Amino acid sequence: MIKLFRTSLAIIFLILMCVVFSACFDSLKNNTEVPFVVLNDDAGSFKADIYYWNVINNKIKETNENLYKIPQKIITNKESYTIFPIMWDGQKHAVLPSYLEASDKFKNIVEKADFYFEPKTIWGQDVKLVKSDEENRYKLTLIDDGKTDEKEITIPLHTFKGEDGKNHEATKCGTVTSVVKTSYGAAMLYPCFTLGGGKLFILKYDKTTESIKWQEVGPVKGNELSPSFPPLANHTATIGDNFIVRTLTNPIKVDAEKVEFKKMNIISDLQKKYAPETLNGEFPEYIDILGSYNDILLIGIPVHKAEGTELYIFAVKDDKLIGIMHRTINDIEIIDTAGNVVSKYNVPKAKTLIGENDVYFPNMNGMD
Repeated sequence: MIKLFRTSLAIIFLILMCVVFSACFDSLKNNTEVPFVVLNDDAGSFKADIYYWNVINNKIKETNENLYKIPQKIITNKESYTIFPIMWDGQKHAVLPSYLEASDKFKNIVEKADFYFEPKTIWGQDVKLVKSDEENRYKLTLIDDGKTDEKEITIPLHTFKGEDGKNHEATKCGTVTSVVKTSYGAAMLYPCFTLGGGKLFILKYDKTTESIKWQEVGPVKGNELSPSFPPLANHTATIGDNFIVRTLTNPIKVDAEKVEFKKMNIISDLQKKYAPETLNGEFPEYIDILGSYNDILLIGIPVHKAEGTELYIFAVKDDKLIGIMHRTINDIEIIDTAGNVVSKYNVPKAKTLIGENDVYFPNMNGMD
């Protein structure tokens, strides 16, 4: 009887372990399937078709679904519009410009917003910052379990000494570009540019005391900010309380809690190893931040050729490379860490978009 009881316990234990490992495997699988959209031309009708990139098995899955459609008049005048989402978390929330047409399947997760070339709203995960007509005034919205908490906030004045040795008023030479929700309220990324160079600040909003504190990040030596490539929300990713910010060289990871930064030198190493052609032109290609998904950072490096624009995408998790995609003019290639093309998908670029980017990855940050 005791032997039978022990055997039964062992069988139950094995079943439980199988369930646990199966759940873990499913979780791992789901966490490593990165959604993205490609703008495809279907007989003159442009759609943002959804694909999934499995960074573990180096494959792409087509879905025959689209997130939204782009009216022909928008494509014809695309220089005056954005044809990508303002923000998209890849799962349950997307913000689209009001002129894009959400597909029926995803209408319940789509929020529409008016798009301005001088942004009024900065979007983040469960947080939103709306600029007021009054100088340095914003409406901050924090979302918890579907409940919203709105506060009117004022950015206090702050003076700093620039690289030119002069004192500068931060609110006169900078602005909020990204926001992340924190345990104490919110943290805002605030770059400033003067003739002497760029400075980066974190503004911490404490919801208990309803106060804002300025803290400088840096100095960011060797990874200078540039007014030509400012760290705007749609070119900044957030992972936890970290902002991933583009610079003139490697991106930097800014810890909004500790107010310190870390150089991401791995990115230029990846560029040299896997995409050396991006370094051979008259002007080296810039490193861009595409977004993030499930703590996977997505970095892009474009390649401008006579026949059109290509794009290398690096998937990085915990500062380690886990996937490489190459968007060419005729297809999408998946490259392994040995540098070999292991799979290729016939997804030619639309002629109208041949000279620009036509893929979009999840990014919980955006501005309209």
